[in-house]
Amino acid sequence: MNRSLTNVVRWTMDELIPAWIRDSRPFMWPFYCLAYKTLKPARYMRFKTDVWSMGPEQYADFYKNLNSISRNRATDNNEACIRQVLIDCGDGESVLDVGCGRGYLLNQLRQAVPGARLSGVDLLDDVPGADFQYHQGAADSLPFDDASFDVVICTHVIEHVKDPARVVEELTRVARKKVIIVTPRQRPFYYTLDEHINFYFYREQLLRLAEGFRASAENLSGDWYMVVRK
Repeated sequence: MNRSLTNVVRWTMDELIPAWIRDSRPFMWPFYCLAYKTLKPARYMRFKTDVWSMGPEQYADFYKNLNSISRNRATDNNEACIRQVLIDCGDGESVLDVGCGRGYLLNQLRQAVPGARLSGVDLLDDVPGADFQYHQGAADSLPFDDASFDVVICTHVIEHVKDPARVVEELTRVARKKVIIVTPRQRPFYYTLDEHINFYFYREQLLRLAEGFRASAENLSGDWYMVVRK
């Protein structure tokens, strides 16, 4: 299921179904079974509670071993956001993708900006066949010096992390020109099929993470697209 369709399904459930039904365990149980490919989805349904007691290794292992419909698609980004990323990275000689996954965005950038130095960071041990420099690491502690990259991308990551303000601080630290952040425009429900623990339904909630910088955010097909300029 691609991102655009996912956003339509999410909007339908979040906006048209009464909250007391939409965010109830019995109603969401069959959706979890389908999304996580199991008849015993309890650990995924209580993730928003358990994540706060996880250490860094437990947190990383959870995501490394996650086998869900959303994790198995090529990218979490919708087409509108991908197009805008390619445009906004056009003036960058070096680009870092934080939370790069298998490298979908970086592979798109390889074609759009062929001369750029491309790097990626994720919790995965390795990305076989990557056509970019891959680093294993966490978004809240990036293994790079200050201003190491012209452009830093971070798509569909901050909604997953325990300390999004710390992550944004790291993104802006290693960026020389600008940071691009993409995150869902999503209402805060407990039972969501995406391991999200932070929700940014209103633009101001997102912009607050970039206080002290020139930042703008627009809604592109159901997801926030924020640019933070240094």
